[in-house]
Amino acid sequence: MKRFGSGGTVDEQQAAQFHDRFVSTKPEDNQFNNGAYHDAVAEHLGTLPDDQFRQAAQQAVAQSSPEQREGLLGGLLGALGSAAGSGGGGGLGQIAGMLGLGSTDPRQMSSGDAAKLMNYARTQHPEVLRQTVAEKPWFLKALGNPIVVGALTMAATRLISQRRNS
Repeated sequence: MKRFGSGGTVDEQQAAQFHDRFVSTKPEDNQFNNGAYHDAVAEHLGTLPDDQFRQAAQQAVAQSSPEQREGLLGGLLGALGSAAGSGGGGGLGQIAGMLGLGSTDPRQMSSGDAAKLMNYARTQHPEVLRQTVAEKPWFLKALGNPIVVGALTMAATRLISQRRNS
């Protein structure tokens, strides 16, 4: 990844540092536009092939702590339930049946079912996955460095374009 318009590149450690600064709420990091980053993350995740995203999501969930897993999946399920219920889609039960999930309990959901659910959110309700990633920034890092670098590249491209147009 080009270093935000310069000739250098960003290695994995620098990518992790940029990610941390984009999701930071510290005053010294206020020049990093959190909203633009979260938009870029959602857009980048939307460009990934289903199998690549599901594999990364499954590994991320499998490696997360039980508390992280429950918070991530609980928030995602709640947001999807609201989104599906407001659209007359039948709510979580219908989504679970359609995806073939063994459980909608975040504590009992397998990492494979969690990946199916996240992939559904990514393709059908990207705003829900965007919200989830914004609330749980650790999850993007857990998806792996190639995905973090892709999201950073998209964010940098957007921010540079905005600066040129202003």
